[in-house]
Amino acid sequence: MWRDLTYLCASPALRAWLNLLALTTLSCLLLLSDDFLQQLYTPNNRAELELSYVVVLWLLSAALWLANLRWLSVAILLLFATMQLMQLANISFFGEPLSAIDIQALIKEPAEVRLAAAASFTQHWPALLCVALPYTMLLVLHIYVGKQIALPHSRWALLLIALVLLAKPYRATYRNIDSFAASPSRSALHNSLNAFSAWSVRLAFKPEVVLPAAPFAPYKLSSIPSDARHVWLVVADSLRSDRLGVFGYERDTTPRLAKYLNGHPSAFVRPGIAAGVATDVSLPYLLNPIREPGMDRLLRTGEINLFRFAKEAGFRTHWISSQESKLLAHLGSRYLDVSITREDHPMRFLKRQDHAVLDILDQQRWAERNFLVLNLRTAHLPYAYNYSHIPSMQQWSDSGPNGQSNAYDNSIRYLDSLLAEIIDDFEKLEGERYLIITGDHGQRLGENGRWGHNDLVPEVSDVPFIVIGRETRSAALQTFSAERWISHYEAGKWLAARLGTRIDNPNLKANEYFVHGKLLFTDNFIQRVCETPSGLVHQPPQQLSILLQQHEKETC
Repeated sequence: MWRDLTYLCASPALRAWLNLLALTTLSCLLLLSDDFLQQLYTPNNRAELELSYVVVLWLLSAALWLANLRWLSVAILLLFATMQLMQLANISFFGEPLSAIDIQALIKEPAEVRLAAAASFTQHWPALLCVALPYTMLLVLHIYVGKQIALPHSRWALLLIALVLLAKPYRATYRNIDSFAASPSRSALHNSLNAFSAWSVRLAFKPEVVLPAAPFAPYKLSSIPSDARHVWLVVADSLRSDRLGVFGYERDTTPRLAKYLNGHPSAFVRPGIAAGVATDVSLPYLLNPIREPGMDRLLRTGEINLFRFAKEAGFRTHWISSQESKLLAHLGSRYLDVSITREDHPMRFLKRQDHAVLDILDQQRWAERNFLVLNLRTAHLPYAYNYSHIPSMQQWSDSGPNGQSNAYDNSIRYLDSLLAEIIDDFEKLEGERYLIITGDHGQRLGENGRWGHNDLVPEVSDVPFIVIGRETRSAALQTFSAERWISHYEAGKWLAARLGTRIDNPNLKANEYFVHGKLLFTDNFIQRVCETPSGLVHQPPQQLSILLQQHEKETC
């Protein structure tokens, strides 16, 4: 038996496959290593390993060896190295992953890029080393080592290479550019493949739409005293106020919330106006309290960012989300102390859905002062899936002609149970503290046969605001509770004050709000919403380029 095993191990075919296994694994590790090298010198790189991505990268590495075309391997590796040099340099300098819009800006202004690179090279040169070391080793392996080691070969590997490299560009042909938003916790190469795919398909060969400069005066920021110890913001996906029992809905969808709020001396509910009709638009405008459209620079720089204000005031910052990490784009992830998404605990979220957020919340160790944002998915399509692990939540039948509408109401009852536990945790804290519960946007629920969001219609911009305070200064809540409607901008500005920063906006016009369409950084559609004594008036949507030109002529 021993002789048979020795003979088998000595088989040229087996040795060739073992060589392939070793070289593939080593290549995969080298492709992943640039993130970990950069993490040795800067906290800006927050990449974490994703099992599915590692598997795909390992298969790609294997295919490059199996194809036995050194020129192809070298070309792909040089392409990756170029993308990674730009990506890691951007992470080192700006603290955020490179996006498709950033790539377009870099190409558009090469002189400024060269000037900035030369001026900051002494501070950020390790990014070059993080790319040079692993990719030099990969090139040496493919150019020299591969010729001297027996390996199996197959031209079918070319099909796998094509599938991996062309999948994202193909996806970019039918998905909008915001679907390729960078995630701070993803591998830099993963972000690069997304960003360059979206850029090459959506931006590289298309005429650029030049938007007029935003004709708005800059905001003024000033530090103000704040004794708040805990500031919590809960953002539930697709939450529409008129389907909540506490807002007068005929069904008792929020029994636990209603019981808690009844007679509470420092709590109130108000209908609200979302900043956008899609999560990856409304969240950036909520956490960067920007009222006027076209102020893209403020989103990119993070100058007006709640996590930034919190850090500057000595708060520990927390982001806990049951959704993907790519939502962190433009939310100020560089200012986060704790960042946890469903990608960190995929099995837990698969089994427990939004209840996993509560599990993670219970594990947090609170500092003296804390700013926490919880992002829930509870009321997102498909509604029934969100509460399927708790059959008792099906109060109304989610099958039949009214099944989808009933499922939404069931998901609100599930949300009610989650909010009750979150409020219980909030009540256990000590000191001056505030809790806001809202939605990122509303939802169409069968009106005119339409479902979902992304449309600039009243149902999608309708969100609730539930505000709870404990041991508060009365003035802090009085000014807020006096509002008839609360917009995302007003909520963000109020939260900024609780975090120690006052925002003075010289462009502010009373009773005027803006709801952004489903895209960022483009000639987006914008809807002006006006508050009148008889209710909200939603004006016809306009493209951003037209609105910026006519902003003085058209007001509420």
